[in-house]
Amino acid sequence: MPMIYFDNAATTQVDPQVSSVLNDSMEKDFANSGTVYRLGLEAKRKLENAEEEIAQLLSLPAHFRIIFTSCGSEANNLFIKGYGGIKKRIASLGLEHSSVLETAEFLSQEGGDYLRLLDCRIGGRLDPSCMKNISDADVKLLCLSHINNELGSLNDPLQIGKSVKADAPRTKLFFDGVQALGKVPINKETWDYVSGYSISAHKINGPKGVGALIYDSRLSLTPMIHGGKQQSGVRSGTIPVPLVLGFTEAIKIALRNLGANAELYKKLSQRLINGLKELSDKNQNLQIRFNSEIDGDWCPSIINFSFSPVEGEVILHHLEESDIFVGLGSACSARSKDPSKILLGLGLSINEARCSLRISFGPSNRLEEVDYFIKEFDRVYKAIYPVFRDKKGR
Repeated sequence: MPMIYFDNAATTQVDPQVSSVLNDSMEKDFANSGTVYRLGLEAKRKLENAEEEIAQLLSLPAHFRIIFTSCGSEANNLFIKGYGGIKKRIASLGLEHSSVLETAEFLSQEGGDYLRLLDCRIGGRLDPSCMKNISDADVKLLCLSHINNELGSLNDPLQIGKSVKADAPRTKLFFDGVQALGKVPINKETWDYVSGYSISAHKINGPKGVGALIYDSRLSLTPMIHGGKQQSGVRSGTIPVPLVLGFTEAIKIALRNLGANAELYKKLSQRLINGLKELSDKNQNLQIRFNSEIDGDWCPSIINFSFSPVEGEVILHHLEESDIFVGLGSACSARSKDPSKILLGLGLSINEARCSLRISFGPSNRLEEVDYFIKEFDRVYKAIYPVFRDKKGR
């Protein structure tokens, strides 16, 4: 069996078509788009065309602006710090990516006010009925994941946006859309409710090093990077034309294949869920707990599950010997020995959080890969379970 890659929520392989666009642009579009001679003006024109194309693909209103960044984390920081800052009360569910959580915590340490809403959750999602609490707390910026990066839980921007508009009209809504682009439709109506939205190329088979903040330009953002006043002064720095063109191509491919890929992810996740349940039924020492809301509002490209007492990292490295690559959770914190804050926020114990894996699918994954994973997971778990059983007994 060839290499099996099940960590697409961490990053994805670059699509060959995107690589072709990247390579061509790296050769031809080397000029700085800020210069005023022909080569620079041509690079600037290509950037403007790319921005217009992305705006059309995502059905953006005329008053929305696209700011190209180095990644989704920078886009999250730019909006939360740039709009929220320390003068506005910020809230989030408390299960978001670290670039959202730690940015809000940083602002809190600097004198801002950060409110976690873990008591207002349904599984890994925000309960829209809690908007009166948000209004009463005078929250100015609510930050959520469109799709949770570890669980796949889905916060519907339209449902939440309508609740915010009705019950907390003074609150602006920001969505981390890094895991959602190419996985679920982004309805044109979304922009009636959402003031900011982040995306990233390397999550949709595009290049690393480029992301974007999409935001309502009627809002004033304080820049994090000062210098050349590129991108209307919101984000200074030379814009990497080849990366932007590669990003644009990746968005086109992802949206064109969205329906087919969604069907694929349903089939893959169902095969995985059924296979794990069968293993659990056959092996009294294996108790599978699904942390993802497999029966709720959930994106089936991400499945998180626990299997105490065996640690996930040990399983991960044994699977790696069979050329199977899976995730523990967010790649941004994978090297940390601390258990997932998201899983702890769900109510798992420290041990349960450590005894977990995240499987995340991409467009190139196939059913036979899932079958092989289940077979190898079963073999590995049975082989190493006695070590953890004995440790637990001491």
